[in-house]
Amino acid sequence: MWRRTRAVSLLALLALTVLVVAHNMVFLLAYGSDYRLALQQTGHGTRWDDTVRVVLIATALLVATATVRVAQLHLQLRALRPGFGPDAENRRLEVRPYVRSLLWIWVALFSAALLLFLVQENIERLSAGPNLPGLRVLFSADPVGPIPVFGVVSLFVAAVAALFRWGITVLEARVAAARLSACHPAHQARLIGRPDPVRPRPSILGRNLAGRAPPAPLPA
Repeated sequence: MWRRTRAVSLLALLALTVLVVAHNMVFLLAYGSDYRLALQQTGHGTRWDDTVRVVLIATALLVATATVRVAQLHLQLRALRPGFGPDAENRRLEVRPYVRSLLWIWVALFSAALLLFLVQENIERLSAGPNLPGLRVLFSADPVGPIPVFGVVSLFVAAVAALFRWGITVLEARVAAARLSACHPAHQARLIGRPDPVRPRPSILGRNLAGRAPPAPLPA
């Protein structure tokens, strides 16, 4: 339950990050240097600026926390496995799990952020005027509309999030395996010396008999 709550909270923060970055990029691409004036005219005031700052600071703290976690896991693994180093095996990215995680996070972030953008724009423009744009805010006549911008921004954020998730998951599994092997060295030694259950150990008596010549026939 705690893991699911934490995952939902992280996705919510990342969706807000996509929202504030893509939202400002949409206005910047549509209005150029006049995008701040356009923000004010459409109901975006100082409250929106404060929201952007808070979300970006929270995202920066999240990235810093994930980076510290990766560094801690690397140090733990080096302490448990002195031979651990940045070799090709430890740096190799497992493509299929990463791509599956990337696609899942991308779809979730894109859908949530675009829905938040739709609701936010209608609420803010309602405060600035009597007419609600509805779904028209998603299909503007600008060369680059909100949907492609949100798609690109959410893909970038999802790629970074999936990379951190993959790295932390792999390192946690390796640390757990190294701790298990460090706690049970005698068990590993027994496993190494245990005979193969498929191929039985050769008999000493049979080996000695195989090395002897057959007995000479008795004289008649």
